Amino acid sequence: MPIILELYELKNLCMEMASLGAANYVKMTKPADDLISQREAYREFQECRVKKWVQKGTVSTTRGGASIRSKVLYSRAELLAADKSEKLNALINK
Repeated sequence: MPIILELYELKNLCMEMASLGAANYVKMTKPADDLISQREAYREFQECRVKKWVQKGTVSTTRGGASIRSKVLYSRAELLAADKSEKLNALINK
């Protein structure tokens, strides 16, 4: 069964994948610049979605220090990849 996409959907898909590639480049070259706080991740990608991705193991977390109260950090590239994969899944499996 062929996958049929409108031209604007294909254009948006290409633009989103280019931004994902740029985010992965930043993750490889400057790992500290890739990390964002939990609050910022919740604001940018919605709290329920981020929690779901962490529960499924799609996105991993790290702590900013050794203390249990230290800041929870997420990789922006991993969050973008999870976000784009959900959008792509919705486009392909209409």
